Amino acid sequence: MKTFRIAHLYYDLLNMYGENGNIRALVKRLEEQKVKVTVDFLSLDNDIDFNNYDLFYFGSGTKENINLAIKHLSKYKEDLIKAIDANKYFIITGTGLEVIAGLNILDFKMKDIDFQIIGEQVYTTNLINEKVIGFQNRNTVIIECNETPLFSVITGTGYEPKNYLEGIKKNNFYGTYLLGPLLIRNPYFLQYIVKDILGKDYKILKEDISFKAYHEFIKNFVDEKEKV
Repeated sequence: MKTFRIAHLYYDLLNMYGENGNIRALVKRLEEQKVKVTVDFLSLDNDIDFNNYDLFYFGSGTKENINLAIKHLSKYKEDLIKAIDANKYFIITGTGLEVIAGLNILDFKMKDIDFQIIGEQVYTTNLINEKVIGFQNRNTVIIECNETPLFSVITGTGYEPKNYLEGIKKNNFYGTYLLGPLLIRNPYFLQYIVKDILGKDYKILKEDISFKAYHEFIKNFVDEKEKV
């Protein structure tokens, strides 16, 4: 395939938990498939041409930095909508979802809450057979969501407490509160995304240590549940 181009948006503002690991994991998997990958690191001083990229990523940030990103991206609102409708890939993690909510480009709303939601999460998804794991640290909740959910909650918190749906998927837009980094802790979910990108060109490769780490976590989780 042609060079796969990634835009890491607001790498300096929206990367509170070392979420740039998601980009490293994705690049590694694509390069293992013999795909040439480029990553451009873009922020407030850059113009963004959404036609030049195949995938866009950003992660968590402070309220101040989220507002800066919203202000900068607002001039690209129509370009964002067109890119999502054109099936370009978006991976948004953690409180980066607040940027999407602030731009009002998808059909959901958020509100602040007066307590912090913190802890490990275990979810399922209809995209893969394996569970999805991650961590949350937030003080916002999603309300009035009319988009397709990405995950269902086994353990943890969904859009808000006592809600059992989490994340947003529209075309190739994947948004979730999960941290981890998401794609490092969930090699099967990463594998799904790479397969989707490559289609028939995807080649099955030997599983690496990330798969073992994933299974160790899930085994411990299941063992603890069985003790209850």
